[in-house]
Amino acid sequence: MAAWGKQLSDTDIAAVITYERNSWGNHTGQAVQPKEVKAARGKAA
Repeated sequence: MAAWGKQLSDTDIAAVITYERNSWGNHTGQAVQPKEVKAARGKAA
């Protein structure tokens, strides 16, 4: 599978993760911030 690093912005990825964490009965109320995605990208590189 091709990398998505350049396809989605940190804001886009944060929105997707926030949706996943709060969907299908998982009402965590947690919102992922773009700065958290940026930090995770730095660790993965």
